[in-house]
Amino acid sequence: MDETRDAYRRFHARRHRILLELLAAHMAEKVERCLDIGGGGDVGDLGATILDRFAEELHGLDLEGDVELGRRKGVLAKACDVDTESLPYEDAFFDAVLFASVIEHLYNPRHALTEIARVTKSGGLLVVEAPSALALGRRLDALAGRNPFQWFNRYNAIEGKVRMEHCSVFYTPEEVEALLAPDFEVVERRFGMHNPPVNPMKKLLREAAFRLNQRLADCFFVVARRR
Repeated sequence: MDETRDAYRRFHARRHRILLELLAAHMAEKVERCLDIGGGGDVGDLGATILDRFAEELHGLDLEGDVELGRRKGVLAKACDVDTESLPYEDAFFDAVLFASVIEHLYNPRHALTEIARVTKSGGLLVVEAPSALALGRRLDALAGRNPFQWFNRYNAIEGKVRMEHCSVFYTPEEVEALLAPDFEVVERRFGMHNPPVNPMKKLLREAAFRLNQRLADCFFVVARRR
């Protein structure tokens, strides 16, 4: 398990760094309460930094497996399936919400975003991060004759699973911004890359493509304020 978590941290280290940069840029003062959806177990080890720099309280929502882990790390974690359940908080409870690497696992993102809007204070910050439908890897899959969205079809149409275990639905930044538009005002968009264990030549090609066109990035961030 520790080896798996270490691999996760290495793979996502760059996007975690961007997330902290965005919080620093858009949260001039430490707020009272921050919610990390999908971070109940604090897998990325960002909780201590968030509590030190950005929020007096860090709450987390996740599925059952990671909730206890988060509690041991000082996260006020609860179990919740945000795809189908209401968030277990009062209206306008949070000053900031992190929604990172979750939306791609949901069948019903509109429900989740409506609930996020409900529990976010007016003027509160929302950071959404997701893998990009336009990523170079997915374009290469298509050129090679592979369906970049095969996991969604397998889970939804073939297996009919209740929960998606893999990243199954991919978005562009514009599509996420359209989902946010009824309740949030977008203030920044940023693209980012992962750290996959690839050979040096492939790493060089990935980085060159990203520098030439950031829309080929692995993931993107949308920062927004609650209306």
